[in-house]
Amino acid sequence: MVFARLLIGLIVLICAEVFSGASLQAGLWSPWTIVVTYWLYFAHFFFFTTLAVRTGRTALSSLYLWGVLYGLYESWITKVIWHGYGGDGKFAMGHLGPYGLSEISMVFIFHPVASFIMPLAVTCLLCPPLRRLFPELAWFTGKSRGARIVQGYLVFSFAPVMAMNSGGTINLALNLAVAIILLAVLLRLARPALAASDGRPIVAFGRWGFGGLCVYLAALYGAGYFLLRPDGLPSVAVQLFTFVFYAVAGAGLWLHRKREPLAEAPVEKRELRLVTRLFAVLLVLALGLSLLGRNPVLYPAIAPNFVIWTVLGFVLTALSLAKGIRESLGHARPAHQVTS
Repeated sequence: MVFARLLIGLIVLICAEVFSGASLQAGLWSPWTIVVTYWLYFAHFFFFTTLAVRTGRTALSSLYLWGVLYGLYESWITKVIWHGYGGDGKFAMGHLGPYGLSEISMVFIFHPVASFIMPLAVTCLLCPPLRRLFPELAWFTGKSRGARIVQGYLVFSFAPVMAMNSGGTINLALNLAVAIILLAVLLRLARPALAASDGRPIVAFGRWGFGGLCVYLAALYGAGYFLLRPDGLPSVAVQLFTFVFYAVAGAGLWLHRKREPLAEAPVEKRELRLVTRLFAVLLVLALGLSLLGRNPVLYPAIAPNFVIWTVLGFVLTALSLAKGIRESLGHARPAHQVTS
């Protein structure tokens, strides 16, 4: 169980910090990444998967809203949405009121998808019984035209960002080597737990484990708020307004119906092969583009992403709320009819 959770935590770290390039220059081996960043993602991921399983809010739209709550750590801990990626008060592409235009996408699209939904979808492939709890995640590895477009877009949008933030081709190669070796070792150690007939205990912590997550997160938020970039805190009014985002996501989750696990939700072998191929293509593209360093030629490939992500995040929020309203009015299909 421990190794399975450590493996999933590593997958989350890779999806969030390697695909964005955020931890590449310092290196996955840096003390900060090992002691702080890894456990930040670990705790947030399992905190919200535990809540999702316990409350039965496991539909794809519900997972998106859990991811929004997850991504709001970019306010209180890192101050990114208020103070920019560089922590210097400069926003990458202007602002929306007190929030960075591209930075707010971290809350409404990047973390919900890259830090929560994607790692959970991969976890369901590694531990097939979990697909019964999260059947709608099968869409991400499906064969539909929409799924293929999303798969391709994720690869081609992450590759230039990784390259730009890589710190050079050699540094990127070293980071990728470390990540792949750790994945191989942890996957081997985690196989007994992943092969269990019920994967629920992997993603849903028990009473004491969940209590530990709560204590850790409370300490993390408290320390981060006061000690990490305190100059990045906006006015009290702006901070209080940020709670509106929590209220919106919380209301959406409350409106969604509880979903019961399916009796059966098979995982096809081709799905894991597909994810492996996409991962390989992404790494090769990023390595190739990293030869350009921080050449401005990459900007046209990167800049549109921030606009797309921001707009898409607001659209997905609206769609998730609309789905919750429909379900609360009784127009959604009963839970037992939901299929993958």
